[in-house]
Amino acid sequence: MRDAPRCHIHIEEISKLYCETCNNLPVCIACTYGEHKGHNLHEVKALAKLKREELTKQLNAVGEIEKDKKPISSSQVKEQLILNVSIEKEKVIKMHDEKDQKIMKKIRDIEGRRQQVKQEEQNAEKKMCDSLRKEKEKEIEEIKKKYDEILKVKKIEINDSFLAREKSLKNELTKLRQKRERFHQDKKELLKSIETQLNENVKIIEAMSEHYDNIKRRFETLNVMASSILASENDWSAVQCIPDICTAATNLMKYLRKDFPELSTLTDVTVNYKQYSLGRPNVTTISDQVKKKITIKDPYRFVFGMTSGCDGNIVISGITSDLEATFIIVIDMNGRMLKEKILNTGMHWLWRDCKVLSQYKVASVCEPNEIGLYDVRDGSYIKKNISDVISSWPTDRYVRCVATYPAKNHILVGGFDSRDVYVFDDQLNYLHILTLPYIIKSPHDITVSDGHLLVCDYEGNKCYVTTMDGLESKLVGEFMERNVEGIIFVPISVCSDKNGFVYVLWKNNAQCPEQYYLVQYNHDDSQGLTTRKLEGDAEVVTAVETSQGEKLLVATHQKRTVYFYDLITED
Repeated sequence: MRDAPRCHIHIEEISKLYCETCNNLPVCIACTYGEHKGHNLHEVKALAKLKREELTKQLNAVGEIEKDKKPISSSQVKEQLILNVSIEKEKVIKMHDEKDQKIMKKIRDIEGRRQQVKQEEQNAEKKMCDSLRKEKEKEIEEIKKKYDEILKVKKIEINDSFLAREKSLKNELTKLRQKRERFHQDKKELLKSIETQLNENVKIIEAMSEHYDNIKRRFETLNVMASSILASENDWSAVQCIPDICTAATNLMKYLRKDFPELSTLTDVTVNYKQYSLGRPNVTTISDQVKKKITIKDPYRFVFGMTSGCDGNIVISGITSDLEATFIIVIDMNGRMLKEKILNTGMHWLWRDCKVLSQYKVASVCEPNEIGLYDVRDGSYIKKNISDVISSWPTDRYVRCVATYPAKNHILVGGFDSRDVYVFDDQLNYLHILTLPYIIKSPHDITVSDGHLLVCDYEGNKCYVTTMDGLESKLVGEFMERNVEGIIFVPISVCSDKNGFVYVLWKNNAQCPEQYYLVQYNHDDSQGLTTRKLEGDAEVVTAVETSQGEKLLVATHQKRTVYFYDLITED
């Protein structure tokens, strides 16, 4: 810097000093009282003198060292280096050539020995193969003969097996074709029946229309005549004509009372569909272990009923912890509460059961004689007292269980200590009574499966299958009762899966602690297929279709726990 620099802070001032503390920054006099107060400051001339002295000392030191060194020609050093490199390269090449010759000699020796070993190996192998071939030639021939014989027999067995399967498939195909023919014939008959109903109903509707047109014309004529007589105020005409007009009116009233079906019924078409089976039903097995369990929290204390709801949810019914009210709740597969309905009855310890009727409707019964429909969409509930609908309902009879027949939109109600099952439609209108066979004492639980009624007879220690046609139910079969080491078990709940397999929940009748077993039965076989010993105080079993497949659910009575089992379907 030839000119005096400006202060690095006060640029309008010429710097007078240098701050050694701040790496020789130029500063003015004002800075000595400000930011650089207390720093190591030097006047520029003094600092320059000091630095020149330091540089002179450094240069003198370097010169002394340089005097001690003898001058060496760089060209001489380079020549000597090249000579030394050449000598060393010759030594390295000579040494490695000698070693390479020795190694190559050993390699040739080893390769020769390898060829010799390989030749000896080939000779030994050839000798061994020749020896074995000679020794085993006869044995090989015998094995070939046996192989050919076995192969021939196996081919015959395979052919016979496939012939049998072909014959079985051919028979099954013939039966299916026959069923198809019957199906087409039934289709024609059903269409003919529908057409006949159409023609008959059209004739009735036309007759009704003609009848009412005739009535209308007669009424108009009668009305004109009566109005004319009344308007004339002629006593002689009134005396002579009014009796005839009254007689005509009486006859018209009789004509009006002619019985015709309700117009709404003429729009109904009754089709008696038949059930068809296309072969052996699928096989359903229960998973070995509980896949999941959920617990229902208070106040829903005691569980009596459980059924499926829409979208794979679960509907559960029972009584609250104070025993003064009943409940109907909807939960999802993880136990999360979706809907709840608390029903105050003013009575103590009431039994409430439920069964699904349609996608959104659940039928429910509650002691003493209540029947109702619960809507899972909005939680609404409509109900009736059966004693108000049926005059023959005994005053001491309590409802115990409910079943639904979705194919006919029927609701079936079983009463305690009674063989009568009361049938209602989906509007809670009473239809008729279905009387169970005399062998059944009291239904504890009922359900509809494949057009039959499954009945848990608690008092009789049996589970039965009965018909549902007509007013008198007939016994079709029974499921083998559960008997473990002489302990009698009673059936308390029954359901079926989509393939028609039946599941009965059995409870020991007089044993402490209580034991519970779940038994799976075939469609038409009373012997149990699978048996599971259950945890807790099991109360009800039901099958629920979910997005992950069909599940079998078991709910406990007091512990409010629902156990999930997978139902595995095999072709």
